[in-house]
Amino acid sequence: MARKKANLSDLLNDLTFKTLFERYKLLAVNTFEWTGLPDGIKPRHLENYLFRRGRCIFFRDPSMSYMALECSDGGHLNVNGDPLFYHATGHGYHKRFAADDCVIIENNLLQLATEPFVMFYVNKLTEAERTMDVNVKSCKTPAVFACDDKDVLSFKRLFNMVDGNVPAVFADKGLNLDAIQVYQTGAKFLGNDLMDYKRSVESDLLTFLGQNNTPVDKKERLITDEAEANNQMIEGFVELQLEARQRACDAINEKWGLKIQVKRRGSAPVEDVDNV
Repeated sequence: MARKKANLSDLLNDLTFKTLFERYKLLAVNTFEWTGLPDGIKPRHLENYLFRRGRCIFFRDPSMSYMALECSDGGHLNVNGDPLFYHATGHGYHKRFAADDCVIIENNLLQLATEPFVMFYVNKLTEAERTMDVNVKSCKTPAVFACDDKDVLSFKRLFNMVDGNVPAVFADKGLNLDAIQVYQTGAKFLGNDLMDYKRSVESDLLTFLGQNNTPVDKKERLITDEAEANNQMIEGFVELQLEARQRACDAINEKWGLKIQVKRRGSAPVEDVDNV
């Protein structure tokens, strides 16, 4: 069966979603700054695993030194329901580790990935963006003209002259101008309402990602209590993720004597207790 060829609307829908998704993913994976990681482990790998999977595994392979990869449960659970073993998976690499021989870096306390949340909001933003595109196009053609087939080309030529700001339009005297009928489509510009909706959705998404934002169009409309509540929510989402990463750093450093640290990007560095 032949595959259906995508039309322009389908391509624009996909492009809009992809563009918006990558924009907010870029914000998400750059929220935190890692230092002291062993050679071969890059912050972008860690944050990408946490964004997509909600967790990753840190371990020491005797033949390859320290590594951090995607992981899955090993199949056996303890009395609390936590895995006793984990499978570490990379390109051309698969190995099983006991829970005591590795450290799981979590995205948050529930090991929830960030990606589904971003996709949920980006889907709404895509709908708003594409609706605005359709609305603008509909406003470009506010009227439909009906005429005889033999006069279509003549009326098109006249319309093009008017659209081109020609100071005077000339037509054959035999052209029956009374034969054309004009129907107004009634298309209204909804851009302002759609932009307000888009800002509202984006504000929720940025708050979830821990990014500063103003949840209303005009800052003067935001009372102090509302602003403080929004700031607390932003900080709360950041802290949930930061604490999970810091717990992993503490466990890794204690287990292997490393000095890995993580902090929110742009914040003051964590003071090294060894230098106090």
